[in-house]
Amino acid sequence: MGGKEYPNWTLSNKADDFYSDNLFYVFVYLKGVNHRPDFYIVPSKVVAEHTKNKHQEWLNRLGKKGQKHNDSSMRKFYDKEKKYLERWDLLGLYEK
Repeated sequence: MGGKEYPNWTLSNKADDFYSDNLFYVFVYLKGVNHRPDFYIVPSKVVAEHTKNKHQEWLNRLGKKGQKHNDSSMRKFYDKEKKYLERWDLLGLYEK
């Protein structure tokens, strides 16, 4: 990844309201043969808030030609700051 690129994942609109305290997403970013993938461990509540908010922001912005966006059931999740990269500790599976 170079420049402003970052991994992102496509979800359905069901992600907007599908969360629980003990539900986590593990997003996998495949980097190629012979390279260990990156794992993003994200609480479902974070994913739900992100997908709902970012989709609404997209709907509120005008398209390239000044037109309104049509609503869609597709959502994107991304973690530009890599806040959830390799955050296995969030699962609470190991004692320190």
